[in-house]
Amino acid sequence: MRISHNDAIVLESIVRKVHLCDRFGMGGYIDADHFETNTFDAALIAIAPIWKNLNFQMVEDFLFRWENSLRNEEIANINEFIEELNELVNY
Repeated sequence: MRISHNDAIVLESIVRKVHLCDRFGMGGYIDADHFETNTFDAALIAIAPIWKNLNFQMVEDFLFRWENSLRNEEIANINEFIEELNELVNY
């Protein structure tokens, strides 16, 4: 699934905030251009350093639900994904 560049920029901002880094952090993966076509990667990269401090069930539910939606379906509610990811990393 491909998302708009504007949505990808929002995802990049969320991930950069978690990692406290600039664009292209983590070997170039923290980048809106990457998230346009690899949207679920934003969630994995954002959650990876903090998942042990989060509610396990919330993380599992989020990842299970959105992986299928973003990787296997033609249409997903990207605004809902962004909102939920932002809430999860700020929990």
